[in-house]
Amino acid sequence: MKFLLPIILLFIFCKDVKGKEPLDIHFNVYRNGSKIGYHKIEFEKESIHVKPKVEIKFEVTFLGFTVYDYFHQNNESWLDNKLIQLNTKTDKNGEELFCNALRNNNFFSLEGTHNIEDVYTQILPTSYWNYALVEDKKSKRVLNTQDCSFIDFKIEYLGKENIYNEKMVAEHFKLTGKEFTGDDVNIDIWYKNSQWVKMIFYKDGSEIEYFLKDFDTNE
Repeated sequence: MKFLLPIILLFIFCKDVKGKEPLDIHFNVYRNGSKIGYHKIEFEKESIHVKPKVEIKFEVTFLGFTVYDYFHQNNESWLDNKLIQLNTKTDKNGEELFCNALRNNNFFSLEGTHNIEDVYTQILPTSYWNYALVEDKKSKRVLNTQDCSFIDFKIEYLGKENIYNEKMVAEHFKLTGKEFTGDDVNIDIWYKNSQWVKMIFYKDGSEIEYFLKDFDTNE
């Protein structure tokens, strides 16, 4: 039994660590109740790095014509839950945007459509999958992955809620702030066991709602 105990403890520890690794995420996205696209994140593990690959595609049509087209790709690299590198490109209705971030020792080198600077603090991007964004429930300065500008988020914890027709209990947070353009940012976001599971945000008078694909009853 003395020989088995360390093995059992090691198994429990490894299982717990593995359970905290991020899982692939696939959201179906709706605007005012009509499906407009998807937002998905796939995680690769390379040695000791975690490498999320983000892809977002929205298309809004009216009378058969495309009135809004959005495509975003984002490749990230993380080590010990800290961002090491980020490279993004975005086509926002024909407007080309980008953001590149690279950690160099004790600072980040940023180069993007609306910002070029060196930043001497740890950076959290607006890719939302990382629970570190909300876990201490404090206001944060967050990197906008579209263009390398920053958003100052006020973060409020609204408690645990039943979502997806009471099939899941998740933590609900409210994020509010302003983009560098002065546009308001208004987001409701939910996490379960530190995993991102739902989001609603408001833009130009429209409600954009994210449903995990496996819980989307309209599929």
